[in-house]
Amino acid sequence: MTDSSGIEIKHLDGFIPFDYLTPACIQDLASKFRAHSLAKGKILFKRGSEDAECHFLIRGHLDLADENFNVTKVYANSDENYLALDNSSLIHRTSAITTSDCHFYSINRDYLDLVTTWSQLADDFEEQEDEAANNPNEVDWMEVLLTSPLFAEIPPANIQKLLVRFEEKQVQIGQEIVKQGDHGDSFYVIKEGRAIVTQSTGNKEKTVAALQTGDCFGEDALIAENVRNATVTMASNGSLMVLGKEDFDKLLKKPIIKSLTLDELYIQMDEGDAGTVIIDVRHPQEFRSDRLKGSENVPLNHLREKLKTMSKDFQYVVCCDSGRRSEVAAYIMTESGFNAACLIR
Repeated sequence: MTDSSGIEIKHLDGFIPFDYLTPACIQDLASKFRAHSLAKGKILFKRGSEDAECHFLIRGHLDLADENFNVTKVYANSDENYLALDNSSLIHRTSAITTSDCHFYSINRDYLDLVTTWSQLADDFEEQEDEAANNPNEVDWMEVLLTSPLFAEIPPANIQKLLVRFEEKQVQIGQEIVKQGDHGDSFYVIKEGRAIVTQSTGNKEKTVAALQTGDCFGEDALIAENVRNATVTMASNGSLMVLGKEDFDKLLKKPIIKSLTLDELYIQMDEGDAGTVIIDVRHPQEFRSDRLKGSENVPLNHLREKLKTMSKDFQYVVCCDSGRRSEVAAYIMTESGFNAACLIR
C-alpha cells in the first residue's frame, strides 16, 4: 500500500516502534512521512546538529561516524537496521554519510512520540482500535457518550438540546487543544481520533491519560471556573465536538452535580440503606487543619487514580472549603458511575 505522501507502509515493517502500533495509528502517521533520496557520498546529518526528524534507512547503506572517528556501517536489509538512525536525542552524536545511493523515510519526532505514547498508554484499547481501523463506522462517538454513566444523570430534554448545541471542529496530529494554565471556555468530546493528556510541574512533564472516540475533556476548568490543569494534544488527525461554557453550565453541569447540606448528610448517614463515605478533596495540609469528622482525604489531583480502587456500592459525599473543588470531584465521580454529591458547608 502506497500512501499519498509517496511512502509504502510495508517498508515500515520491522522498524521500532511501528511493529507495536495499530494499523490505525500507522495510517495516521503515514501522511506525515517525508520520502527522500541521497546519492553516494552525501551527508544525511552531521554530529552535533539539531534535528527535529527521525530518519529510517529504507534502501542502500551508510556510515555513522562518532567523535572518535569510529565508524558503524548500516545496511538497509540488515537485521540490525530496526531503529531510526542515531535517534537517541535531538542532537546527533554521529555523522551519517551515504556509501551508496540511499532512500529514507523521515518523520517529525514529536508526531512519532505522540502516537507511540498514546499506544503505550492505551494497550487496553488495542483490540477496539484494530476493529475501528477495519470498520471506521464501528465506533460512534454519540453512542459511547450516551451510554456513559454521565449521561444517565441528564434529563432527556437536555440531551436533545446538547446534541444540537455541539459544534464539530477538525483537528490535526500534534495540535494542542487545551493548554495547562489557560482559561477554559469549552467542553470537548472526541468524535474521531486520539489524544494524550499531559501535566507539567516545574520543568517536569508527565503523560497521565490516553483519550479516544467518545472520551470527554475540558470540564474541570469549566466547573471550577479556573485555569486548565492539563494539556491535551492530538495524537492523530480527527474531529472534536465542542460545547461552549454557557451551554455546558446549563445543560450538563447543573443537572449532574447534586448537593446536600450538613444536616442532610447526617440524616443520610443515619437512614441511608447504603454506606456513606465522606471525601475531602483539599490538599493534605488543609485537611489536617480543618477536617470533617469521619472524612478521608483524597486530593482532587489524585482522585481519578483513586477511583480505580473505590467501590461503587457506597454513597459518596465530597467536600472542600469554597465548594469549587468538591463540584469538580462530584462531576468526575458521577462521570465514572459513582453516586456522588457535593457538600454545602
